[in-house]
Amino acid sequence: MRRTTVTLVFTLALGILLAPLASDAQQARRPYRIGVLHESYLPNIPQLEGLKAGLKNMGLEEGRDVTFDIRFTRGDPQATPVAAAALVKEGVDLIFSVHEEATHAVKAATQTIPIVFVRIGDPVAAGIVKEIARPGGNITGVSSLDTELVPKRLEILKAVVPTLRRVWAVYHTEDRSSIAAARKAQEVAPLLKLELLARPVRTSEELASSLKGLRPGDGLL
Repeated sequence: MRRTTVTLVFTLALGILLAPLASDAQQARRPYRIGVLHESYLPNIPQLEGLKAGLKNMGLEEGRDVTFDIRFTRGDPQATPVAAAALVKEGVDLIFSVHEEATHAVKAATQTIPIVFVRIGDPVAAGIVKEIARPGGNITGVSSLDTELVPKRLEILKAVVPTLRRVWAVYHTEDRSSIAAARKAQEVAPLLKLELLARPVRTSEELASSLKGLRPGDGLL
């Protein structure tokens, strides 16, 4: 279902993008270039592979109809703005960004090239869009609805483990979507008679150290 949603969003964005080009009957046909920015350690990630497969199923062949300019930063936050600027300089027709940091970088780099994002828990809280129904500007995408789903996730935890009394919400200090989800959890937890421990972390070492405090019977959100 996620693959279908991403493909649909891309199809709409590509349709808007291609309309003015198609109006020029004299223009030679060329593949449309999609820039990709993500923070993983390998160029091909599941979100990109799903997009490619979906577009192929719709008759858009890589190389013939569309090409991909993939930039990946191997978890280096300083490299992300540089990679975003490089995609803009290359003049890609559309940018596909994965996760919050990459999306902020491409949004700052261009106000004209269409941007489609995925895997952002709360685009509004993250400052990516003004509102879900009307994103505004040159950006749209797919939210994973992390904040909205927090109450249901806590309810499920409580239903699966009726004796549950304490839940941990571990989040990255610079991920605004995760911060919003943790705040929502703090609001909802008392209604379910749960103690919510919010634990901000910045590094993998801090994460490992924080998780040492888990006790038997604790839940992890």
